Amino acid sequence: MTYPKLINKDLKNNLFNYDGGDLWIRENVSFWDDQEICWKNDIVDFIKNSNNIKNFLWKINYTIPYANQIDGLGLNQEYEVKKDNKFFSKNVEFDSTNLNIISDVLLFEPKLISDFINKLDGLKKINISINSMEPSVFDIEEDDWIKEGLKNPNWEIAMFDPADPNDLNDIKFIRENINPSIKFDFIHLGETELDILKEHSIV
Repeated sequence: MTYPKLINKDLKNNLFNYDGGDLWIRENVSFWDDQEICWKNDIVDFIKNSNNIKNFLWKINYTIPYANQIDGLGLNQEYEVKKDNKFFSKNVEFDSTNLNIISDVLLFEPKLISDFINKLDGLKKINISINSMEPSVFDIEEDDWIKEGLKNPNWEIAMFDPADPNDLNDIKFIRENINPSIKFDFIHLGETELDILKEHSIV
């Protein structure tokens, strides 16, 4: 099966729900590649063809085993999947006045992101954070477990960094092309990074 697979497309509620498969059974999974597939196949067309968006959810579901479930198994050998092996990433969620978005999405074309933001009805605040699987229950860093424990060396997540000129230019473009009253909250940034954003009138 090719992943990620769209398992629920509900245009009445602007819901795009994907199955990303099992991160032990799939080979060398890239979170960025998975997002790119969703983006090109469905999300871009939705943005271009929509107006006055009142709510939106883009979500990718993954199955992730714990260490004791795969001890002694050969690479990619099947294990007993249980309810608590089910996880998900909310890439983008808009509800009422708040847009929650993970840093990885900022890797996409800033003009398209700006166009999407401008179509969100009633938006007042954009919250940007690092991707984290939900529910968060791992004792170790989940991305290290996916990359090393589950043998997916290409698994990466993005961290927006305003000290990076490319990241800064992209967010400046977005800031300049959306309603100036919309506020940004960069949940993962420290004071030094926030000072850079303040210097450029982004926050």
